Amino acid sequence: MDEENDKDMVSSLLEFKASLDSILEESFSKNEAFCNTIKDSFEHLINLRQNRPAELIAKFLDEKLRDGNKGTSEEELEGTLDKVLVLFRFIQGKDVFEAFYKKDLAKRQLLGKSASIDAEKSMISKLKTECGS
Repeated sequence: MDEENDKDMVSSLLEFKASLDSILEESFSKNEAFCNTIKDSFEHLINLRQNRPAELIAKFLDEKLRDGNKGTSEEELEGTLDKVLVLFRFIQGKDVFEAFYKKDLAKRQLLGKSASIDAEKSMISKLKTECGS
């Protein structure tokens, strides 16, 4: 993974994952062996830089949940949050993600920079469901 392209990493990973899923479905009929191999390889790829992907995913979410993103509809935002949650499942540094996400959430709330309280609640609910707490 290229450190110079960190700002685009999450977007690139989302596009790459969508491309892999499309290939699996269209070319391999979601063959279980291929699915498992792709899943393992994608997990290895995303964790090559240890904790950095967790930080970048948290920052990406912060950007999407901020005021500046008011141009997107609630449905588009929910779709993006769901896609990012798929990436979250692959990262090994979930504790690092949690630390950055909590810090960014606190800043958004204290400064009144959240684009949508409903989106914030939805993301927290999704993370609770994903992490089991």
